[in-house]
Amino acid sequence: MNTPRSCHLGRAGSHRAGGVTALAGLTAATLLLGACGSGTGGTSEGGKPTVVTSTDMWAGVAKAVAGDEAEVEAIIDSDETDPHSYESTPRDAVRIDRADLVVYNGGGYDAFVSQLLSDGDGTTNGVEAVSVAESGEHSESGQHSENESSSPTTGSTHQHAESEQGHEHGHGHAESEHQHTESEQGHGHAESGHGHQHSGNEHVWYDPGTARLVAERIAARLGELRPDRAERFERNATEFGDRLDEIERNITELRNEHHDTDVMTTAPVADHLLENAGLTDITPDSFVRTVEAGNDPAAATVAEMQELVGSGRPAALIHNPQTASPLTERITERARNNDIPVVAMPETLPDDRTYSEWLSGRVTALDTALDDNTAGTGGQ
Repeated sequence: MNTPRSCHLGRAGSHRAGGVTALAGLTAATLLLGACGSGTGGTSEGGKPTVVTSTDMWAGVAKAVAGDEAEVEAIIDSDETDPHSYESTPRDAVRIDRADLVVYNGGGYDAFVSQLLSDGDGTTNGVEAVSVAESGEHSESGQHSENESSSPTTGSTHQHAESEQGHEHGHGHAESEHQHTESEQGHGHAESGHGHQHSGNEHVWYDPGTARLVAERIAARLGELRPDRAERFERNATEFGDRLDEIERNITELRNEHHDTDVMTTAPVADHLLENAGLTDITPDSFVRTVEAGNDPAAATVAEMQELVGSGRPAALIHNPQTASPLTERITERARNNDIPVVAMPETLPDDRTYSEWLSGRVTALDTALDDNTAGTGGQ
């Protein structure tokens, strides 16, 4: 992480303060903004553009493109913070307002960024990953695409279909209800709500194709900010894409070997990867819906999960350690007791890994788990 510039507030907690504390925070932010002056973006003292991302995952993508030619910093860089429920601080507002470029996930995942952009003056340069994924368009021209509502380039089960007009700049967000549409295409487990395709899942960083598109968009935007470095940004994005190509080849090999193998998940975070690998997620829809809503599953749903794991049917259990709970810990323990490999698929980037290193490692871990346990292949 790069050290924030001196014109930033100290970090506050992720919970909204009340009463006098909130008033004091707002006053501090007002004084700070006045002291900093209006300015024209957050270009660092060395003349480098400042890129602010919602999470360290997107910071990893931005750093791959920017190299040493931009300052990249993430608002959320802790595995103890859930972007879905994160509430922004006055310091976050200052960072977003003064950034030359803001990169965020979208799709309701990091709604605090969308809100901060909406509250701003509308001049902040933004790249929203979900919007880029939905457009499916390469951005060599650097044009800012609005109203990008074509179908996603990849899919996963549970639709977080936001109608986000102009959403690369965080404006006009009209979040729809979660649509749980089942597709039986390519799956033979329609009974009991199993065998779902995850169309519109917001965890798009698990799809290397989307990461490539976002990198290209970042390169184009940085090239607009620093025309004298445009070729370097484009070259970095191309090299990053080459590394993603290798990861996609590994996913294709995994798909060829383990297509239609049954797996289960404790949270739908890696659905794009699972679908790209041709795996069948047999997690009960009722469990996924409840987890997504932040509620405790019904006893019948828990029993169904435990029964599936106990049957040995899934070849692997995909676990998100950041959403761990006593229930998911019981499920993962039951899986291990039944010799079902548990594969961690987190939402944050380790400090010692680049984005491409991290994603490659997750693909390898999944492949190794499936090689070690062939139960569940072909819907057994």
